[in-house]
Formats: sequence, C-alpha cells, structure tokens
Amino acid sequence: MKLHARLSALALTGILTAAALPAAALPAAAHATAPAAPAVDSSAAYSLLHHPRALARFLHLSADQSTQLMGFYNTLQATVEPLRAARPPLCTQLLADIGASSPQPSAVGADSISLYDNKQQIITAREAFDSSFSGILNADQLAAYDALKALARFSDPEINVIGDCPRPVN
Repeated sequence: MKLHARLSALALTGILTAAALPAAALPAAAHATAPAAPAVDSSAAYSLLHHPRALARFLHLSADQSTQLMGFYNTLQATVEPLRAARPPLCTQLLADIGASSPQPSAVGADSISLYDNKQQIITAREAFDSSFSGILNADQLAAYDALKALARFSDPEINVIGDCPRPVN
C-alpha cells in the first residue's frame, strides 16, 4: 500500500515536471516570441480535493483515516456553506452602492471589507480542514496530498478574494 502512494506522488510530480519541460526546452529567444504553453489541466486535482471519497481512494486512506476525513469535511461544509450563501447578498449590496448616482466611499469600503472578511472566514475554515487532515496522513500520503494541492491551486475559484461576485446584467 505504501508503494502505491509513492507511485501516486511520483505520477503527480511527473505530470508537473512534464508540463514545465516544453517551456524549459525552448531557447531563450524563443520564450519572448513563442505563444504561451498550454496550462496543465488542474481540474481533476481540484475535483479530487473537493470530493472526500475520491480523495480517500486516491490517497489510499485506511478506514479510520476515511472516517476522520469525513468528519473534517462535514465540519468544513457546515462552516463554509453559510458563508458562501452570504456572498450573493454581500455582492448585491456592493454593486448597488457602487452603482448609486453618488457612491459613498464609506459604504463601498464597508461592503468590500464585508466581502473580504467573508472570504477570509472561508479561507480560515479551509486551512483548519487542511491542517487537521494533513495531521492524520503518513509521509507518503502527505506528499501526494501536497502535490495534489499544488496542482489544484491553478483552478481553485476561491483563490480570488473578492472577484467572484457575478457581473451585473446590462
């Protein structure tokens, strides 16, 4: 079982390395004129991180670890869902205050701070989940999990702190 986790971590490392090789192989002059290399599709890694049963299979968690993962995940969801539900009204308020005929800087600032605080609470909850979950993993599982997080970071919509408000329809 440990060998399979190592192979999974090695495979992820290989994918990350392979994505960087084409750009590294180009001569320096070609970097300036060559079109950007296609980004690695990180949606599979993102999906694994947000589906605990798939994550448990990918990391080859024991039954006890899977049970703990589900507890951590349920706590995360219970914390984050109300925060996500609060975002649309916060966005609506910000857009209304910005769109006013005479926008009040204090109101716009307060709305922006509310959105930022909401996002920080989501980030804090995710960090608590990550810390708790990382603590139950063995070294091989942790290496694979860290590689998965590094890959998924590129398709994580929650990285943008305020920018996920829907655009107003004209």
